[in-house]
Amino acid sequence: MLRTQRTYLAPGWEEALRAAGLYSVEAIFALTAGTIVRTSGSSEVRRLDTPSCSGPEFLFLKKYWVSRWGQLRSRVFRGMLFGESMVEREFRNLSRLCEWGLSRAHPVAFGEERRWGWLWRSFLITAGIPEPTGLDTFIRDQLPLLPIAERHCATRDLLMETARLVGAMHARNFLHRDLFWRNLVIANNSLAQLSVIDAPRGRLLVRPLSVAERAADLACLDAAAPYYFSRQQRLRFFLAYRQQRRLDAAGKELLQKALAAAALQRSRQLAHVAQ
Repeated sequence: MLRTQRTYLAPGWEEALRAAGLYSVEAIFALTAGTIVRTSGSSEVRRLDTPSCSGPEFLFLKKYWVSRWGQLRSRVFRGMLFGESMVEREFRNLSRLCEWGLSRAHPVAFGEERRWGWLWRSFLITAGIPEPTGLDTFIRDQLPLLPIAERHCATRDLLMETARLVGAMHARNFLHRDLFWRNLVIANNSLAQLSVIDAPRGRLLVRPLSVAERAADLACLDAAAPYYFSRQQRLRFFLAYRQQRRLDAAGKELLQKALAAAALQRSRQLAHVAQ
């Protein structure tokens, strides 16, 4: 069997990752250390203690493997045989987001194994965000428990910071394509330290984003929002994203498209947040 492996370790991380045994596809898939955060039939996410005393306190390791032939057929043009693999694409996207100051989830390594050209196993390692809280968890569990005045301030800060982050990302013509609450993380219990994570489907375009593309990302954010925020609060978020005081014709068109797309996702995303 023709089998090839490729591993990339970010500069400054080589020595620490090799010392911890996180340097190859074989070593990664033999690893049993750490805590399993999420698992499925063809993927796993582990939280690992950091191998560096000067770096973040922990790392996240994502592993993917082929468990059924249907995966090969359905993703033949999405990295399984042709094109860039999902882990390499996410490594590149997270590197950009960190460079732009929009994420703290610094990617530190990725690797892949191919058999006869087909992607068979792959992994991605990212630095853990300090004292992380998922935006979905914060909105569902923590925000309602705050005193009324503090809750109003926190809600305002949360919506404004999210609008700023998404606006900055779109201004650079980057489309996340999976911008649900679970893929935004608050660091150090500070709403001013919001990070974008999980961007394997993201794309950096050479042209300005279209109305439909912007609406797709905004729809992900709005899908569960009516159950937690008032209509006025959601409008304030949208105006902050647009950097406007009032809706103009272009803003109305974008808002209508975003709401229409969000409506199709509401029940599923509410279930995600409620879990």
